[in-house]
Amino acid sequence: MLTAHQQVFLQALEELDLAQVKRLLAEGLDPNFIAGEKGPAVSVWSDTLFQWWEEICEAYEQGNALSTEEKQQKLQVHLDILDALIAAKANFHLWDAEECYGPLWDAASAACVPAVQRLLDHQVDPNTKDEEGNTILSSISDLFFDCDFDTIDWSQALPEERETLELLRSRGAKMTKELN
Repeated sequence: MLTAHQQVFLQALEELDLAQVKRLLAEGLDPNFIAGEKGPAVSVWSDTLFQWWEEICEAYEQGNALSTEEKQQKLQVHLDILDALIAAKANFHLWDAEECYGPLWDAASAACVPAVQRLLDHQVDPNTKDEEGNTILSSISDLFFDCDFDTIDWSQALPEERETLELLRSRGAKMTKELN
């Protein structure tokens, strides 16, 4: 059973209420808890990245790609919350049965290079395997392009997709077949 503060914290994460997140963490709330169906609090945060990514994709589809500054502006609250979670010593290695990989997988599947970078800098393992034995690099390559990393046609990639996968690769992420 979640405490009232934990429930308010989850709601603040979902609503991207940075002030509330910071207030609760400053009051000593431990962000390392798992909320039944929602999973770890850090996964509640990482799920919000999909809102950002959907907005980016919609802009591309409409032929009105957002500028780098617009993307950054829309992303900033997500990154500020991530920084607050890191400062509060949140465990980004937590994941449950509903999560393929947890926050790193979520950030990568949302093609969110700055969040992937921060999580990798925080030593989140890019070679975690899911229950099917797939690594993040193979899983995200398949998600974006229906193939493994080494056979991607980069001319079909959005800049964020390419940057995300290349960042993972440059930081030691392997394809599933490289680890078997």
